[in-house]
Amino acid sequence: MRQNIKSAFQNLATIAITLSGVMTAVGITLSAQSAQALNFTLAPSDFTITQGIGNNSASSAIAINTSAPANGFGNIFNSNFLLLGANTTDPNIPNDSLRNNNSEATSIPFVITSTDAAQPITMTFNWAFNGNSLGGFNDKDNFNIALIKTDLSDGAQLFERTVDTSDAIPGYGFGINDLGTVITANSLSAGNYQIVISLNENGNTRSSAAGFNNIILSTPTVPFGFSTNASLLVFGGVFYGMNKLRKNMAVKKSQA
Repeated sequence: MRQNIKSAFQNLATIAITLSGVMTAVGITLSAQSAQALNFTLAPSDFTITQGIGNNSASSAIAINTSAPANGFGNIFNSNFLLLGANTTDPNIPNDSLRNNNSEATSIPFVITSTDAAQPITMTFNWAFNGNSLGGFNDKDNFNIALIKTDLSDGAQLFERTVDTSDAIPGYGFGINDLGTVITANSLSAGNYQIVISLNENGNTRSSAAGFNNIILSTPTVPFGFSTNASLLVFGGVFYGMNKLRKNMAVKKSQA
């Protein structure tokens, strides 16, 4: 009889230890896993020039990229890029890019789910801007990047660059893996969105151009949570079974 009781307790103890190990392992595994809800790159070719002039597959070898400012971007791009405000055949920005007009590029549509919208959304990108204006009154060329819902019911501005009178080279600037304004969690509604990049040229005696590539949208890595309640439920069941067995064994012993 004692041997049976001992064997029963050993079996339950083994089950408890095994389940404990399993739950611990599961907890470690789940904590190590993560969900990247939103993480994709928009290539220059994913954009369409919807206003003004530009090119969605400009070669890094063109003069506007390889020329030093103020004639070009200073060799910022080492692969194809999205060009706004100029043609790929233009030898330099001041003389041959579009003047006193707007150019715009719109990306292919993509989905932002409710899960994505519940987290901060970030954009990193490479850019070069040769505003080629002085930053004075009515001479503040600029570009901006916005995330806009396709039905125009929602959106947010991600980045803006305006010519500043303090620019060492009037209007010139660039950024590599630059970070746009972070869209705060729960500030957008779920749906189909597009990236819209606009170049605004105000001066009529000078001209501007801008280039972009490696545009990446992402949300933070979110770890799957380990459910404490679930583990307590399992362990509670094990210990309840052991306690019940003890009581049954005590009853049988008193009846013997």
